[in-house]
Amino acid sequence: MKIKLNFDEVLSLKKYLEKLTFWDYRSLIRIQIKNINLGIFGSTPFNALAFIALPMEEDLAEVDLVVSAADILKQLKDDKATEIFINEVNKPAPELALLPPNGPWMPGEKGIAGDIFPLVKDRLEKLKAQVEPLKMLQSEHSKDSLTENAWSENVWGGIPFGALNVAAGIGMLSFPNARVNAATCQGWKKLATPSGQVFVRPQKAVRNLLSVVK
Repeated sequence: MKIKLNFDEVLSLKKYLEKLTFWDYRSLIRIQIKNINLGIFGSTPFNALAFIALPMEEDLAEVDLVVSAADILKQLKDDKATEIFINEVNKPAPELALLPPNGPWMPGEKGIAGDIFPLVKDRLEKLKAQVEPLKMLQSEHSKDSLTENAWSENVWGGIPFGALNVAAGIGMLSFPNARVNAATCQGWKKLATPSGQVFVRPQKAVRNLLSVVK
């Protein structure tokens, strides 16, 4: 299947895929297409799904499939590329099997990216300072425990630091005046921005996911 995007949408997709593959080069993404709408869910190491929606240049048949993030990114190395070919991977992707509900979402805290990004940056710097001494002691267990607790820490609007870090890393908090909203639904948490959304799975879903992975 071939997808056509305009130049600006290609840049957004490229940045999104670069960050996903930076976190995990083996990352898979779940692509959903309906008419001219391209929706992409990507799993991250922070118990969060990163979602972006892009308009395509032409209508396509409705599809829902899993593909390699790295495979798509390779096709975007050419700065002039506006077409990508989608090839479904023949492997299970339990991390993308459960998607967030359609709603209704209970609205939560509202703010702007310019107020939230500094909170994420400061918390990340604090975490790096805490982890550095543990690296010298080669204490992997202590380091993993520290980082896991940090990612789960609520920093703004009931949204965990890990999810906010995902939003910042992908560029969803890049525009200071962009409006940002938090919401909840059936145990899920959502951070909504003009350029994308980050969803946090409920703990029950995480336990089920881990049982599938094992």
